[in-house]
Amino acid sequence: MTINRGIFQALLKKTGRTTQRVYQMIYEKRKEYDYTITRETAANLLAAQTEIDVAKFLGKEELDELRKLKEIRVVSLVKKQPKVTKKVIPETVTIKIGEELIDQFSLPKKLAKEARKMAEVYPRLYVVENSLRHLIVHTLRKKHGDTWWNCRVPTAVKRSVESRKRQEGKNRWHTRRGGHNIFYTDFGDLGSIIINNWEDFKEIFPSQRWIQTRIDEIELSRNIIAHNNPLPKREIKRLELYFEDLKRQLV
Repeated sequence: MTINRGIFQALLKKTGRTTQRVYQMIYEKRKEYDYTITRETAANLLAAQTEIDVAKFLGKEELDELRKLKEIRVVSLVKKQPKVTKKVIPETVTIKIGEELIDQFSLPKKLAKEARKMAEVYPRLYVVENSLRHLIVHTLRKKHGDTWWNCRVPTAVKRSVESRKRQEGKNRWHTRRGGHNIFYTDFGDLGSIIINNWEDFKEIFPSQRWIQTRIDEIELSRNIIAHNNPLPKREIKRLELYFEDLKRQLV
């Protein structure tokens, strides 16, 4: 079958392409249909799709064939509905202390997660450190009276405490640490006081090494948290373990 001359001329005029290019377009149209249609039919279909009035050139049977082909093509090429992707809502990280929700300001998500984790760690440090302070005060006062600080605390610790109190005195606008000198000690100072008075504490702790090791390692974690840095998971586990050790020993 040959291509309808009128159709071909109309394609040349409508597309403004060369003869060779129009033949190529007809070939591509046949390819779309897996070569199941003739060149003539492909040319007719191409003309119809190019908005040429093919009824001027074709008979009823040819027009019916085109209508049928276009319907088939519409069915076979129904485009799949684009996959609707859910809008990804950025994860929000909530930081709470008790019932209070803490404002994160512009804190990145990673740091907000670390803050939430550290908010769970800090209470253990607070309880351990202040429990040891109160234990020292109670034990040494009971053994040596109200003046125990002057006679039972290492000189280096007393000097550090006096230095901190002088510094605090320059900033009278700020709340003081506490009424007793023990609250001006560093965490590591507590170990020095206990070891220096081991006779008074040997019934409480298994050994000097046991308590000193725990104080030294807890102090490392405490200093990291005090500078607003996160602890790795293994250090948190270690802190939790020592917390439980001291709780069992002191209760």
